[in-house]
Amino acid sequence: MKKLVLMMVGLFLFSASYAQDKEALKAQKEAKKEAEKVVKKAKSTYELSIPNPQYGRKETDFEKLGTTLPMLQEAMENQYTKDDALTWKVASDVQFEYYKKQENETKADPDNESLKAQFVETCAKLTNYCVMYDSLMRLNPKTKPDELKTEHQKYQTMAVNAALQVLQASQNLSNSDKQEELKLGVQYSELFLKSMSSSLLADFKNDNRNDYIAYAKAFRAQSYYNIEGTPEATIEAVYKDLMDTKYKGIAYQSLANYYREKDQAKQMKYLQEGIDALKGDPEQKDLRGNFAIILMQNQFQKGDKEGFKKTAQLIKDEFADNDNAINAYLMEGQMAFEDKDYDGAKAIFLAAKEKFPDEPKCLLMAARSAWMKAQTNGSKKPDMDEAINLFKQLESENPSDPEMWGEALYILYNNTQQMNLAAPYKKYYKAN
Repeated sequence: MKKLVLMMVGLFLFSASYAQDKEALKAQKEAKKEAEKVVKKAKSTYELSIPNPQYGRKETDFEKLGTTLPMLQEAMENQYTKDDALTWKVASDVQFEYYKKQENETKADPDNESLKAQFVETCAKLTNYCVMYDSLMRLNPKTKPDELKTEHQKYQTMAVNAALQVLQASQNLSNSDKQEELKLGVQYSELFLKSMSSSLLADFKNDNRNDYIAYAKAFRAQSYYNIEGTPEATIEAVYKDLMDTKYKGIAYQSLANYYREKDQAKQMKYLQEGIDALKGDPEQKDLRGNFAIILMQNQFQKGDKEGFKKTAQLIKDEFADNDNAINAYLMEGQMAFEDKDYDGAKAIFLAAKEKFPDEPKCLLMAARSAWMKAQTNGSKKPDMDEAINLFKQLESENPSDPEMWGEALYILYNNTQQMNLAAPYKKYYKAN
């Protein structure tokens, strides 16, 4: 008896559950039906708003067309219609009417910033809606090949010019000093990149296609760079995404600048990578040279002798015409000088003198190197004479700058017992 009761209870529960499921399914069908009605109504309203010679409509009735906007917004958010291609087809068609209207308005009043902002917003919506329609249309197994081709071409044409307006806006916004505009610039550049990789525009052929994509990546990176609080990982990611474009030099430069105060090791990493990446690129040779100069200075300051010598040699070999190339010689000589390799230092400074005859530091440091060798070598006469000769040459070439040679010659002549020659230089001796 007990078992029978349990069976009856189980049957009752099953029946109740079945009834509930049936009611839920019925409710879902009704909800789906109502959602689809909204899309159909929006479609019908759109068709009754646009020009139609058959019914005597010569212009778009934007008052009537505007009533479709809340309907479409609801459909784009409703679980039953947000993945329906028709929703996005109608939304695209409606936005295209606004696109044409606002394009003419901005042409007529090109200085109206409010109109331009509204137009770009419409362009962004039109681009996104067309992309969504094309992607969902392809998922529908009932879509015939001829229909797909026709619709694809039509909505690609509608989207392309709008997308280019979005790209232009992303450039303008990336140069803003306002945080909200920079953030909007990121959204627009992201939308453009998304649209170019979508099924709608993947086969869009244009000689400037790759340039457009590179521009969008550059504008996105610049916006992120200037947005306060942008995560470090995001900064790295957006600039790394530029490294496969013609703006790779800017990418390495920006990352090196970004880490200049934050992390010198990372700064040096991106400088070195930039040097390697730009090798053989004549258009970015100067930028590569600047990377090398900055890297060399950092290596010198950190005492990375091997890294410094490698970079200094690169500069001497490939960037002798760089205004800062002389630093490669001067710093290399200074490193040898600090290591007490005075002969080596003198040789480097004299080589620099040949390359840069108008830079007095080269001869000055060569003379000081010769003097230090004499001081550490027992003040042998040949060594002292060489130091004197170099300082005399320095005097001859820079007669109005006795700070470089006056005191040195007084001391050297005194130390070699040439008092008569020392006398004219006594006035430069700082002890007096």
